[in-house]
Amino acid sequence: MNKYLYFLRHATAEVIRPNQLDIDRCLIEKGRLQARRVALFMQRHNILPAAVLSSPYPRAIQTAAIVCKEADLVRAKELEWLALATDSQSALSQLQKQLPTLPQHTLLVGHEPDFSTLLSMLLGSNQQALIIKKASLTCIMYCETSNSFQLEWSVPAKFM
Repeated sequence: MNKYLYFLRHATAEVIRPNQLDIDRCLIEKGRLQARRVALFMQRHNILPAAVLSSPYPRAIQTAAIVCKEADLVRAKELEWLALATDSQSALSQLQKQLPTLPQHTLLVGHEPDFSTLLSMLLGSNQQALIIKKASLTCIMYCETSNSFQLEWSVPAKFM
């Protein structure tokens, strides 16, 4: 059976302020609108993941929460290995470990450049194969029989 992984980069967040930690940045109105647009796109195209996994950072949690609410999806589960600047090999290892138990359709919400690096690794590229824009949704298929990944599509928020 093939599995589909949907990688959603968090929507637009506030610009970091003096004395503010990057981890504390939250979505701005533009980001909330982008997240709603993603949810509508997913509904329109019958993309209904049975699991939603999110970075524990507020901007990712907020993006996931809006998408889950608007698209009537299950609540997101926060995972440390989706946090910003997680070692790529560690994230790859965690994902591969969880693959057998993931449902056929899973949404992951996280950050750049982490997603570009992880996707490139999954697709077998030593170089960055993609650049993931804010609130972009990228789908890759995992084929269990060949233990390989294939890029299905990637849609920036502005085209949803």
